[in-house]
Amino acid sequence: MAVSEDWNRMSALALGAGIESGTIDPRALTEHFLERIEAADGDRAIYLRLTAERARAEAEAAYRRAQTGFRQSPLDGVPISWKDLYDSAGDVTGHGTPALADRVPARDATVLARATRAGLVCLGKTNQTEFAFSILGLNPKLGTPPNPFDETVDRLPGGSSSGAAVSLSRGLAAAAIGSDTGGSVRVPAAWNGLVGLKTSFGLLPLDGVLGLSTSMDTVGPLTHDVADAAALFAVLDGRFGAGNRPAPDLEGATLDRTRFALPTTVVWGALDPHVEAATRGAVERLRAAGCAIDETPVPEFDEAEALVGRLGPYHAAECHALWYDVIEMRSELVYTPIRERIRSGAAMSATDAARTKQGLAEIAGRLHARIGRHGVLVMPTVAVSPPPIADLEADIEVYRTANVAVLRNTRLANYLACCALTFPCGRDGNGVPVGLMLMAPPGDEERLLRLGSAIEPVLAAAGA
Repeated sequence: MAVSEDWNRMSALALGAGIESGTIDPRALTEHFLERIEAADGDRAIYLRLTAERARAEAEAAYRRAQTGFRQSPLDGVPISWKDLYDSAGDVTGHGTPALADRVPARDATVLARATRAGLVCLGKTNQTEFAFSILGLNPKLGTPPNPFDETVDRLPGGSSSGAAVSLSRGLAAAAIGSDTGGSVRVPAAWNGLVGLKTSFGLLPLDGVLGLSTSMDTVGPLTHDVADAAALFAVLDGRFGAGNRPAPDLEGATLDRTRFALPTTVVWGALDPHVEAATRGAVERLRAAGCAIDETPVPEFDEAEALVGRLGPYHAAECHALWYDVIEMRSELVYTPIRERIRSGAAMSATDAARTKQGLAEIAGRLHARIGRHGVLVMPTVAVSPPPIADLEADIEVYRTANVAVLRNTRLANYLACCALTFPCGRDGNGVPVGLMLMAPPGDEERLLRLGSAIEPVLAAAGA
């Protein structure tokens, strides 16, 4: 069967449909992606390691199921990438750091096992910020995959799921699985022109997932479109093979009588001019499509930031508790800003950590009620465009300032127990994509996906 040059540009569901119809052989599809990875990623800045033997075995099994009519899901036979914090049996899973280069788990993470049962093909493990503890995607120890959209300057890819995003934006996977503790799915998705779903904390299992924060880590997909995000969400949620829950229904999604709230607090301030133009233009297109959009203050945003600023970064305390031994015994193997950020968690008392969590839970309850009254929140995913990699490598203070600016909007969903969805809405002055984000209370993933599927064509019609 001939290989199509278009396979790397097709959605995961379209590839799955081709396997279903017999026009795509999953074995040839897997080889297509493996060959592209070898050609484009020789320095392994995107994929830290391939799982080629596993991928070929899974593709062969998918081919046999397709031949006999026993496909396990609409994505059976589709090759995807996995961030280097998801355990895969017998393969190094190292959290993006040389300090864990000898860590080989015996079992797959639960979500990877679910994906395997649904027939997906595991291509390999993608690069990330060390310990997933930065939003920028910079990894001087193992290499930083540059953002592919600026052809003249190597810019940040976004993190911590840097390799996940670039594996997809460069056509080296059909979809990618990342994780989100403060925006680590949504920021790289936004800067790479992708859809990124931040799921509700505790909804998807973290068994076999290397941690950063025991109270904020979440699993999430990066995809070409909202339909793929919905399909991957169903896979990760264990819906295929269980036979008891349908996948999210996007059929007939509409914006009629849809209400959104546009926060006037924090998230629309201090935007890069190109980011502001793209996101405000997207909001106006939604208004023109019939959406009711109310501008309203959201004081809970300021309250959450003030609380964490006053009592301290409790997620750093959780990360320090998780990785204390590694950080202290192999400190020279960890990039200095990451090492010091993790060590900062040692200064926070257990009382202050508990007070922060309790305070955020109370604020979150009021925010969820506000969303119920005014509608799903809509805002820029990231306030700024990605700076050049060289600027941050040369100056730690520039690195720290950029990290705070990039985190500002996305981390609010993590602090305040929300789910969120980002999708492309335009480009900046360098041709790098800009993202628009929806935020809703926990458990509202299916509503966000339906809204996203209705918004997508409105923005696409304007060339977003």
